[in-house]
Amino acid sequence: MNRMMRNIFRLILVACVAFAAMAAGPASAQTKVRLGAQTIGDYIAAYMGQEYGIYAKHGLDVTLQPITISTLAAASLMSGSLDLATSTVPDMIQAVDNGIDLVAISGIGVLAQKGGTRSGVVVQPGVNITKASDFIGKKVGISALGGLLHILFQNYLMENGVDPQKVTYVEIPIPSHFDAMKSHSVDAVVTADPMMARILATKVGKEVLAFGNAVPPNTITAAITSTREYARKNPAVIAKFRQAWQEATDMAINQPEKARAAMVKYLKLPAPVAATIQMPLTLSTSITLKQLQWWQDIMRKEHLIQGKTDLSKVILP
Repeated sequence: MNRMMRNIFRLILVACVAFAAMAAGPASAQTKVRLGAQTIGDYIAAYMGQEYGIYAKHGLDVTLQPITISTLAAASLMSGSLDLATSTVPDMIQAVDNGIDLVAISGIGVLAQKGGTRSGVVVQPGVNITKASDFIGKKVGISALGGLLHILFQNYLMENGVDPQKVTYVEIPIPSHFDAMKSHSVDAVVTADPMMARILATKVGKEVLAFGNAVPPNTITAAITSTREYARKNPAVIAKFRQAWQEATDMAINQPEKARAAMVKYLKLPAPVAATIQMPLTLSTSITLKQLQWWQDIMRKEHLIQGKTDLSKVILP
């Protein structure tokens, strides 16, 4: 091959490479998605998707934005500051009951009955509380009045014949539960991992109630939510996110060492405390109408909602 032919060949090769790059560019471009998430153990898949490149693998450029209080998820979605958000099921149902058109894209987790992320009530070591009636007259720390943990605790009391109004509630954010117990400012706190793990590991409190043993099996706790309008306009993004979320969830369940590493990095857990989190995590991406209706029934019983919403329309096909 003479010099002229070699030069021509090189030019053709360069042109082909450039054309291929141009053709591949739009197809491989990642779609930007703003995902709001709380720093809660059961939501660890949100952070693992970022940490281990799962979102990018599915063509998504996800920006994680912190949600300090679950009730703020709906407002952030409606304002357009978030595209997707983690939300407790009660918060989602309450928002929908108030006329906000949210949809559930994927489940996040269920209440653990064996292993997994724990939630329940821990009491001061010196306080005599062993049954529901013992909470009468006691001061109990709760992360959010009307929130998931509060609803579960009130349901436990009512199921055991105790009027929830006979308990004094003190609203304390979960990150402050350890300090509240250590300072003896409350008799008990209604809490969840990873804070529950820290309280039990340091013997600042003892567990007297595990919610997983006081509710039906596979009681769903949270979901990935969005507005119906965003889901309708972005079906391809929703499909990709569901695939990525399933992969991140599977990793969290099947590779506990990676889940714990993500908890240390993103949830700011000390490694020894992360090591006490029971694995595998009880995560699940499925959502059923029966699961949502259980919450709707007890929220109606506690006078938190009117409960007339058709929840079958909330689950995005």
